[in-house]
Amino acid sequence: MKRLIKKSQFDNINALRFLAVLIIFLSHSFITTDPQIQVSSLYLDLRQFTANLNVAAYSLLFILTGFLNTWTIFEERFIYKKMNVLRFYMRRILGILPLYLLIFIIGYYIAPRVPVGIHSENLHAVSAFDYLTFTFNFRYEDTWNPLTNIMGNMWSIAATFHFILAWPLLMEYFRRNEGAFFIIALLAFGVSAWFWSGNASFRYNTLNILCDFVVGAYIAYISFFKYAMYSRLKSSTRRTIGFIYLAFFVFIVFRKTILFEAAKEVPAQILFIAERLVISGVLAFFVFEQNFSSNSVFKLAKLRIFNFPGTISYGFYAYSAIGSIIGFQAMLFIVGEQSMAAIFILEPAVGLAATFALAWFSYEYFEKKFLRRRKNYNPTREYNPAEVANVNKKPA
Repeated sequence: MKRLIKKSQFDNINALRFLAVLIIFLSHSFITTDPQIQVSSLYLDLRQFTANLNVAAYSLLFILTGFLNTWTIFEERFIYKKMNVLRFYMRRILGILPLYLLIFIIGYYIAPRVPVGIHSENLHAVSAFDYLTFTFNFRYEDTWNPLTNIMGNMWSIAATFHFILAWPLLMEYFRRNEGAFFIIALLAFGVSAWFWSGNASFRYNTLNILCDFVVGAYIAYISFFKYAMYSRLKSSTRRTIGFIYLAFFVFIVFRKTILFEAAKEVPAQILFIAERLVISGVLAFFVFEQNFSSNSVFKLAKLRIFNFPGTISYGFYAYSAIGSIIGFQAMLFIVGEQSMAAIFILEPAVGLAATFALAWFSYEYFEKKFLRRRKNYNPTREYNPAEVANVNKKPA
């Protein structure tokens, strides 16, 4: 009797996912319709800081996507000498499409007809056709309005869908030449960024996100085959790791100021490309360090409160805008007025609880029905390649 493949386990991935979607949730929280609060320095500084974190959080999610999907491709090659692309597609589609379509129905047809006290003039600026063909991210621009963000947040799923469709085919075409392929893909990002980075919508363009996908894939590449770079990164000391974390946090806090000063000396296109590569590179190092380093300052998986939410992170992300709206409405109902304390504490707390409840309910009673079917498309035959299945265990 055939048995399911024994996949590699990365204990910290779920925690990393949840950390990213939690940051994205917070970056879209703190909703207020009070014009005085909207222009206050405290409110603007908080929005700027969470917006900087938002950029890093999305990059982290895309890097994880590139890492995990590329690792999966290498694993299947290890067993069968080639991968079954159709099975790969079916596993991903069953994990992505059902919830995507549900959120489309809620965000496009139901939410605009429910009075929530939040006004938006561009609820249908993107057509249903663009949503259903996963092409709306090429023209999307975030309005930071929770009503439009119900479906608008799914721009990242559209970009991920493009990656999932193209990546296994390209990896097969460039088999044994993956290093050259990654360079070509980064050049494609660089050329497109040179010409289009001035457009606000380019941030959501798949060609821009290609930078994160490729960097994540490169981490999988060097780690799966244990190349020299893998050994050098794995031997990083705690002092080095701590310094990189601290330097990155300082950059996030002062990102706007740093970029403003750098723009005086550096052309806008070069600055855009350099920032994207730096953020992607540092975050990819964090992914590597969390999953392979034996000298980590702290492993996120130790925060057990992050582990289970990580398994429902897709739903948490998908329902985050709805949760933010519930938090806003609850704030108005409980305190009857908008204040700094209510906006910064009560609203996100209620919104977080509502988002978690929606994500859990959706996972248990909707998504699981499709996730179970993915087992029909898993590779069969158990295997345990040396140093692959236990990548998270420290050496004795």
